[in-house]
Amino acid sequence: MKKFARQGWIVSGLLCLLVAAGCNRHRHPRSRVSEVLLSDGHSKDGILRGIYDGQGLWRWTAPSFAFELDPPAGKAAYLEMDFTVPQELMEKSPNVTLVSKVNGVEVGRHDYQKADRYLFSTKVPPEALQKEPAEVEFAVDHSVTDQGRTLGLIVVSVGLKEYEETAGFRDAQLAQSRQAYENVLKQRDLQIPVEKQRELMKLFHSLPIWDSMWFQNVRIIKNPLDLWMLQQIAYEIRPDYVIETGTWYGGSALYWAHTLNGMGLENSRVLTVDIQDLTGQGASANPLWKRYVEFTLGSSTDPAIVAKFAQRVKNARTIINLDSDHSMRHVLNELHAYAPMVSPGSYIAVEDTHLDGVPTHPEQGPGPMAAVLQFLSENHDFEQDFSREAMVMTSYPGGWLRRKK
Repeated sequence: MKKFARQGWIVSGLLCLLVAAGCNRHRHPRSRVSEVLLSDGHSKDGILRGIYDGQGLWRWTAPSFAFELDPPAGKAAYLEMDFTVPQELMEKSPNVTLVSKVNGVEVGRHDYQKADRYLFSTKVPPEALQKEPAEVEFAVDHSVTDQGRTLGLIVVSVGLKEYEETAGFRDAQLAQSRQAYENVLKQRDLQIPVEKQRELMKLFHSLPIWDSMWFQNVRIIKNPLDLWMLQQIAYEIRPDYVIETGTWYGGSALYWAHTLNGMGLENSRVLTVDIQDLTGQGASANPLWKRYVEFTLGSSTDPAIVAKFAQRVKNARTIINLDSDHSMRHVLNELHAYAPMVSPGSYIAVEDTHLDGVPTHPEQGPGPMAAVLQFLSENHDFEQDFSREAMVMTSYPGGWLRRKK
């Protein structure tokens, strides 16, 4: 009997191991979580403890709360938290201390003397990231009680980010973009005071007309003064190709087609690319579109699309206009990808540098202006042509980049 009992235990053990192995085989791998947004509609993945349920764009925390986050791979990590020190907490003490730890290693300690919204940001030392995913813990030294809950802070988001994704990077790039715009105003060879130029630019870009512009009954968002300058460049270069990133409804590509046709450049072509195809709402039916324009559906930075365009324009006179995604990273990637296609003496025109330069839309930065600054610091084959800004009111301040001959 003991022999059979022993065999029974062995069989049962093997069955348990097989079941466990089967369960592990079907278990879904954990998704990487680098940032947690504590608002309605977002996953609770990454929350370990100390976050209370709620509604809206934020959540109350306990005095101590923690997350499980993945740091950026192969790069320095920065810990950021968007939060509010509530008035209820400040009424308990004139000073609230927040301590942050990553895998038990203290990485930051800050004091707050008034109720307000803050951004906690600190670089995480490598020794704190020996374990991944990392346990990120915060603690405040005061709390309040409400409806049986012990409350600490009000938190919007927490993340482990690379520097280029942090608010600190954004603020630094925006500051550089604004300074670069001021330098542009000074370098223009105009008899108009800088203060007047600044005023004109802000007034011009605040006009409501930009939402209701059409070319040949096709939607377009282009500064007419810039369109004039672009046709002047086309007359000087006489391009074989114009590459445009950001087609939208096709109004600007159609404008290029009319320009090439008016110059008698029957063999020239406009290569335009966008992640969506809206050209069927009027542009693609135009006879000049059919003759001159070739539309590509996809991302302007897709390596396959870039390679196709590069092969097409090889050894040809080429003008490039960038007007797609206006984030700094995307525009910089476009500049690196398309700059080699620009023929000597020709241009790569970076549109909407006014967004983070003037700035007309600082909330969107860092953007095209920041990308131009970074590109010019790395590539010395191009120079800014301020003569193209003679009409002051441009969407390309500092963005007319001419390839040196």
